[in-house]
Amino acid sequence: MDKTDLFILEQIRKKRVSGKELSKILGVSRTAIWKKIKKLEDLGYKISHNKKGYLLLSRSPYLLPSELNLKTKWIGKNYIFFRSVSSTNIYAKENDFPDGTVVFAENQISGRGRKGRKWISTEGKGLYFSVVLKKNLSPTDLLVYSLVFPLSVKKVIKNKTGLPVKIKWPNDLYINNRKISGFLIETEIEGNCVTKLIAGIGINLNQTEEDLSIIKNIASSVRLELGEEVDRKEIFSQILSEIEKNLDNFDRESVLKEVEESLLWKGEKVRLVDEKVEGILIGLNELGGIRIFTDNKIKDYYSGDLTIRRAE
Repeated sequence: MDKTDLFILEQIRKKRVSGKELSKILGVSRTAIWKKIKKLEDLGYKISHNKKGYLLLSRSPYLLPSELNLKTKWIGKNYIFFRSVSSTNIYAKENDFPDGTVVFAENQISGRGRKGRKWISTEGKGLYFSVVLKKNLSPTDLLVYSLVFPLSVKKVIKNKTGLPVKIKWPNDLYINNRKISGFLIETEIEGNCVTKLIAGIGINLNQTEEDLSIIKNIASSVRLELGEEVDRKEIFSQILSEIEKNLDNFDRESVLKEVEESLLWKGEKVRLVDEKVEGILIGLNELGGIRIFTDNKIKDYYSGDLTIRRAE
């Protein structure tokens, strides 16, 4: 959207304005005004047409830059919106964006999670976005730093809804033992330093049972667990603010403590599928890895490629 689009929206927000009047104010043809109106409608704005002109009936449900009330200082100041894109992470990786850039899409054609698993992106129902960070991070800080993202989303959803959100190490969120959010952390490393981190985040907010029918046994949405829809725009703005706050005030011990307090299956018997290990999930170690009591001793595991399951 450009300044002309925003001007037209403001003009027709409270009263009906004719195409002739708009064309006169803007110094363009009435055909150009009609094309602008059509563009706004394609972006989700509902506009009434009659002989007296145009009137805005409702704003777009999409998370356009003009529809967000961001209160962040640097996260999302460069905000890129797509109605549809292959993958926000792929787009973020293929371009050189400044620190704090947020790439958002209402729908991802090739959305994916860890190990290339497909992520179902229902248009207008969830939040699908990537945050680009250009920080010089030590590889030893990476795992704990990555936990900031699920922790931030968990805190916002829990505070907003009161639902019992749990963090499944290393990068999923669960409610009542069903997945509602996933995170894909990708990095660029130069020498012995992480110079770029892209956090891909997918959150099921307002999906219905029909939307999630093919994965209903393992996935859910905030709406399904809460019993009512939630305000996507408000929650998204709060999540970006929470991510920024937790990154600005990053404290390893605090992050580990908060994640461990919400750790899914802590104290229960779990199974590491890839390592063929079973044992009791003790918690986290100082580097953000998990500690499992197995074979009569505590072992630490770090790889974000591990798949953890509750043992039968």
